[in-house]
Amino acid sequence: MINPSQIRAARAIINAKQSELAKVAGVSLATLNNIERGIGDPRTSTLDSISEALANAGVHLSQDDWTETVILDRLSRPNAHDTYFASQRVLEALEPGSLIKAEKVLFFSRWTNAEHDEKPRVCLMIEGANRTILFDEVDFNLISGSRVAEVAGILLAAFAFHRDELFYLTNVFEDTTTAEAPEAVRRLHSLPWLPLTRPQSFFDVVDSWEDHLKAYAERDGHPMRDLMALFGKG
Repeated sequence: MINPSQIRAARAIINAKQSELAKVAGVSLATLNNIERGIGDPRTSTLDSISEALANAGVHLSQDDWTETVILDRLSRPNAHDTYFASQRVLEALEPGSLIKAEKVLFFSRWTNAEHDEKPRVCLMIEGANRTILFDEVDFNLISGSRVAEVAGILLAAFAFHRDELFYLTNVFEDTTTAEAPEAVRRLHSLPWLPLTRPQSFFDVVDSWEDHLKAYAERDGHPMRDLMALFGKG
């Protein structure tokens, strides 16, 4: 079970305030403050929530009779192929108050090695002060209205919360998942990142905005409509 010194060390390694960790973990600031001071007898469920919040931020805690360990995974590559779960992970990383503290968000696209791959996958990399998350093993694409909605929702959050930190690449890659995560990140950094100021710029890399995607922005209730409302019609 985690202890106060580990929680303090974990917050320090990701430069998180008590209030930030408390919010993400779903506990009160007073509760977290007391835990870190060794006051009271917190519930196991409370400690589990704190541990889970830190784990989602890449911090893993362990201890035995002789050692206490706080480890930060500076590079993570989620392998969730369920797009709903994956999109939730992305949205959590992008939202205000996330312990990732995104500083740059790169959108790019790749082909897969699968046969009859009609459209490239939509990928992104979120870079924070202490951690990078590479979302290239997830199945985001633009093959249907529901899939377009998922991508539009991610872009909507990205523009809403990180408009000045968005970038994209203009070429479609071969399958980046065949490389180890550090090598894939190095390849991405070796290419020129262009500022992403309008979503159409990235959509045109993956598909044709005017021919196939613009119509979604006219549908009531579709996330694409909300996304385009940030920029006016285009």
